[in-house]
Amino acid sequence: METLRVLAAAIEPPCRLARRLLDRTLLWFCIVVLVAISVIIIVAVFSRTLGASLSWYDEVTSNLLAWLTFYGSGLAVLRGSHLDFAAFVKKLPAAGRVAAMVAAKTVTIGFFATMAYAGMVIIELMEGESLISLEWVPMPLVESALPIGAAIFIVAELATVPSAILAIAGAGHGSAPAR
Repeated sequence: METLRVLAAAIEPPCRLARRLLDRTLLWFCIVVLVAISVIIIVAVFSRTLGASLSWYDEVTSNLLAWLTFYGSGLAVLRGSHLDFAAFVKKLPAAGRVAAMVAAKTVTIGFFATMAYAGMVIIELMEGESLISLEWVPMPLVESALPIGAAIFIVAELATVPSAILAIAGAGHGSAPAR
């Protein structure tokens, strides 16, 4: 356990920096997408009221919502906001907590790697297709949210490993990692 703690302590500073940069980037991306969705919907409501309905707003906003969901999930991982079993895991001894964390990260990363692969297959299948209402927007661009979001989730999961190990080991050493 001590070797693992020393290794985690050595790689935590660059991981912390990576988490901070990714957090800020994803936060601003999510803010921009959320504002875009809101503005498009407000403009669409007023346009419909004036009798000039926008034909593209529902397709664009639903795709932007998918982007917000996938990219926002990476932000949630970085902030420790995803569903977990902390109450259960905290009752385990340190070695059990490490094993549970490794198992959870392995399953999660495996799932998102599969999702990224499936996203790439979907992008290949959509080659040459475009949005129905905005024919100049290629479907591979729209569908890129899936593999990119999955890759972001994987990077976020990996970037949190050292701090998770230090949090587990720190319980016995009096030092908890900074977020």
